[in-house]
This record gives sequence, C-alpha cells and structure tokens, in this order.
Amino acid sequence: MNNAVAVRQQSNEMSLTRSIPSEHEMMVYHTMAEQAITSKMYGNNYKDKSAVMMIMLSARELGIPPMQALNGGINIVQGKAEISARMMSALIRKSGHKIKVKECTEMRCILVGTRGDTGETEETSFSVTEAQTAGLVKPGGGWVKWPKDMCFARALSRLARQLFSDVIGIGYVEGEIHTSDVKPEVESVCYEEIVVEDENEFLQSFLSIFEKEERYLALEYLKVVQQHFQCDVIQAVKKLTQDKKVLIDQFHKWAEKNKKTEP
Repeated sequence: MNNAVAVRQQSNEMSLTRSIPSEHEMMVYHTMAEQAITSKMYGNNYKDKSAVMMIMLSARELGIPPMQALNGGINIVQGKAEISARMMSALIRKSGHKIKVKECTEMRCILVGTRGDTGETEETSFSVTEAQTAGLVKPGGGWVKWPKDMCFARALSRLARQLFSDVIGIGYVEGEIHTSDVKPEVESVCYEEIVVEDENEFLQSFLSIFEKEERYLALEYLKVVQQHFQCDVIQAVKKLTQDKKVLIDQFHKWAEKNKKTEP
C-alpha cells in the first residue's frame, strides 16, 4: 500500500469515526430525548423518543446544536431532513461563505452566493410564477400569506444545493418535500436597491388590480390566458388590462365556473 492510499484510508476512517456518536454522546442524546418527550413542551411534534433522537442525530451531522434543531431548525419529512431557511443561511455564513440578496419582492427573490474558500460565485432565483407552475400556490397557504419569505427560502435552497452542497449535505429547505403552510423562519436581510425587470413589473401591476386573497387565482387565470393565446406574460397582461372593469368581470366569471367544476 503506497503512502497516498494509506493517508486516504486513514482520513476516511477518521471521518467515519467522527460521524458516529460516541457512547457518551448517545447517553446524553437519550437523556435529552426523554426529557423532551416527558416535558410535553413539543406537543404532537414528536411522537416518541426515537423521533427526537433522529432529529438530534441529523443535526449532529450538519453541525447544528440539538436544541436549535428541536426548536424549529430541522424537521424530518418522509425520511429526509428539512432545514429552516434561517438555519440554512446561518450554516452557510458560519462556514465562511457569503450570501447577498440582489432582489427580494413578493414576486421574486434573487440571491448571489460567494464561496469563502475558492471565491466561486453563483446567482440563483425563485419566483411566484415558478411556484404557480409547480402547483405550490394554494388558497390560504404560505405562498399566498408570505410570498416574499417563501421566494427567499426557495432561492436560498437552490443556491445552497448549487454552491454550498458541502454545507447542507442532503438537506432541503422547509416546505420543499411537501407544501407547507408555515411561514419560513428567515433572517432579516439588507439588500441593494431593487432593479425590477419588465416581466416582474408587469406581474406586480397585474396582481395589484385584485384583492390579496384573489391573487393566487389571478395567477392561475393569467396562465390560462397565456395558454389560450400562446403568448408570454407581458403580452397576456397587456391584453387583460386594456379594460380593467372587463378584466375583473371576466375573472370573477372564470373563478366562479372554476369553483363549480372542482370535484
């Protein structure tokens, strides 16, 4: 066995050793898990001690303190770890990397990440239009109540997977595994003056015509119009806003018909 292979094998063995909790750590985790369940402070969030243990062990591999994980930092959904947006941002920054918010509105969020070790940069974004296309926007859901925060969380998760995968591992941001109605926990951020592109400006202008609770349906209506006329967002908005009174009347008729045809 040459020296390079021996060093690599030793490194792998050390990494494996660090990834497995010691007997003392397991005893501490068992005690903490038992206290968490018997305290009843977490309600129905965790059914038994083993559920708490899985949260803490997942947090350990990501370098997250166990209580921060239990208090909303991590959730296990369908066997996968969902990390809160606030925690994901903290992990990235703690590792010496940077996240800059280029734009963040109720329609779209654009983030720019920079690695502290290599200087690599990446720009990612996520918009309400994407959420609508993916079927994430539901009546009374998080995308209707907190679109700005939801866009930030999804843009952050996309950036983390592309540029900081070594930091978040196989974690997802909250709500990615299934649609969540819970407001994402995001940190307060400062960002430069917003530069809104034409399509985004047209969307905001279009949605401002409707009541807030109608906007999720208005996006769906806009999508139907786009498909009917085979046109882009800007062209569809121009067609629809030529006469706003007619638009509102047609929209309400469509919404009523759509409601009646739901199973």
